Amino acid sequence: MTTSPEDAAARASLPRPRPSCGRSARRAFGTLLVTGAIALAAHAGEPGDPAFNALLAAVEAPTLRETAREPDDGDGPRSLGGGWTLDVGGQVRLRSMNERNKSLTNSSPRRNDYNLVRTLIHADFRHEDGFRAYIEAIDARIHGEDRPPTPIDRNPLDVRNAFIEYDAGLPTWRLGRMDLKEGAQRIISPLDWGNTRRAFEGGFVRLDHSEGTHTDIFVTQPVAVDPHHTDHRTSGLWFSGVYHTAHVDGGTGEYDLFALSLNQNDDVLTSEDGDPGDGTRYTVGGRWRDRYAGLGYEFWGAYQFGDHAGDDIDAHAWSVRLDKPFPEADGAPVIGLDVDYASGDSDSTDGRNETFNQLFPLGHAYFGYLDLVGRQNIFDVSPYVSVGVAERTRFRAAFHDFQLAEDSDALYNAGGAASFNDPSGGASTDVGTEIDLTLTHVPEWLDRRTAILVGWSKFYAGSHEEDLGGAGDAELFYVQLTLSF
Repeated sequence: MTTSPEDAAARASLPRPRPSCGRSARRAFGTLLVTGAIALAAHAGEPGDPAFNALLAAVEAPTLRETAREPDDGDGPRSLGGGWTLDVGGQVRLRSMNERNKSLTNSSPRRNDYNLVRTLIHADFRHEDGFRAYIEAIDARIHGEDRPPTPIDRNPLDVRNAFIEYDAGLPTWRLGRMDLKEGAQRIISPLDWGNTRRAFEGGFVRLDHSEGTHTDIFVTQPVAVDPHHTDHRTSGLWFSGVYHTAHVDGGTGEYDLFALSLNQNDDVLTSEDGDPGDGTRYTVGGRWRDRYAGLGYEFWGAYQFGDHAGDDIDAHAWSVRLDKPFPEADGAPVIGLDVDYASGDSDSTDGRNETFNQLFPLGHAYFGYLDLVGRQNIFDVSPYVSVGVAERTRFRAAFHDFQLAEDSDALYNAGGAASFNDPSGGASTDVGTEIDLTLTHVPEWLDRRTAILVGWSKFYAGSHEEDLGGAGDAELFYVQLTLSF
């Protein structure tokens, strides 16, 4: 959404608006929310399982990290003879969504209630000499929607994964359509929250150096989901890289180092002068995760450079995560703090592209469950708490305070789409605040193959959206059931 040059110039001459008392109160409430949730731990029942995670409750498809199960163990692959085994499995996921004013404009229809249904079925053939053939079908549908579906909502009956693999110990080779998932999924993820999931097509090699230490090398093209035809590789778009993950010997630390390349051809990009062109964006960075005196910490950073339709790329992003578990307390509570920054463009006329490109992330895990904010032109401070409220049930509360990194750049959502943009820089940088509450339950009578997730999120729009014609806050309530077999 844009404004006229006259309105933008008039607004730029006015004093920068201050957050209202209501917004200040909500930020204070965010702090109290976490404090109150910590107090819940003192009254919780039996200790919960800290490994429960509301975002990753679903069992994902097999990856190169997975060790094959023993044949004929009653719940695993079946022997086919001749050294071959076959493992057949899948997953059904049902999610009911109730959204309110997600456009932040109060446009009609303001309410959007719908159901998402996703079915995954796979066949995994393996040979004792290291050969493997894997195929997975997906059927993703949406029912009852009041607004047009998003690109990650539907993909009726298609091939999601199909690859061959050879693992002779070192290295492991894979060719075909596959998942990519690296590090903490900040910039490379299969996006399991989406109903369609994300896939890539190309070649992949893994070099295993020691337990927990490996180097991945890949040259791929992202797969474009087409709800009306067969999915296909994205023409003119290549994603390649080297991603190294290592555990520190004798310690608890883990680090990543990566160098990635995103090549976009066929004049799909536009320079700041408005000229179409191609581009190559390089991303280099790393991550360090460890624990000290019971405190977990993680530092991640990335720098981007290259060419964007003739403009020079100069962008960066960083994250800091701190968490403190209390495993001996009732409910095994965990309190933590996430701070995330991604650069924006400070001048849309200087020939420099400074907006960080989030690549292929699981932004849902880091910037609020309403998916209104992505890792581009943003500064987010998010305290959170997780606590077991019953033996197999865990509660999580998180608060986000969003600010634009640059007032002359746009707000970007979890998919990277821009909205509420004022290139003059006259609008406020106050994007708003969000509260996310989730409850995850793993029913004992269905073992750990099933997870139930209930969530509520509320986004309180800031003065940035109000300055640019936005209206109203956004709200989401959802219930999800995941059954793996």
